[in-house]
Amino acid sequence: MMRRSLLAAAMTGLLLVNLGCAQWVGSMRRAMRAPGERLVDLPDRVARDYDCDERSLPFFQLEAHQVNPIRVNPGTEFNHHVVYVLCPVAPTEVVTGRLVTRIRFKGEAQVIEEVAGYEMKPGRWAVDAFVRLPGDAESGVYALELVFESEPIQLEERITFGVEAP
Repeated sequence: MMRRSLLAAAMTGLLLVNLGCAQWVGSMRRAMRAPGERLVDLPDRVARDYDCDERSLPFFQLEAHQVNPIRVNPGTEFNHHVVYVLCPVAPTEVVTGRLVTRIRFKGEAQVIEEVAGYEMKPGRWAVDAFVRLPGDAESGVYALELVFESEPIQLEERITFGVEAP
């Protein structure tokens, strides 16, 4: 019986260490990111990675859509991280469209940001934004929605995160 208690205590300790490490890694990842856009790979590399010569162009793919951390307290901020690739018809062509970002809680849009002339650029791009929650944000599950609408590209993605009272 004593062995089981020691084993349970050790397993609980490992779980708490792992949770602490995950939070630490998340905070380090967030600290290393800066708001804005960053070119990760040039269009030639993306064209090779995705065999764009064999595809209908423009070719667009969302590689990452993340919220970090996935659990936040009211009044704190989280990082919205997106990585996308674009193989355009012409090497330096951009795709311009309407970008909408929404945060939903209990089905209702709480925050809406809209950019009418947002440009998706050729190559691989990382885009980071930092969102601060109001101090009176209710605890619960929220959804961050990302929508891009243009003639050749349509994108609609959702990711959930939790708000917890401290």
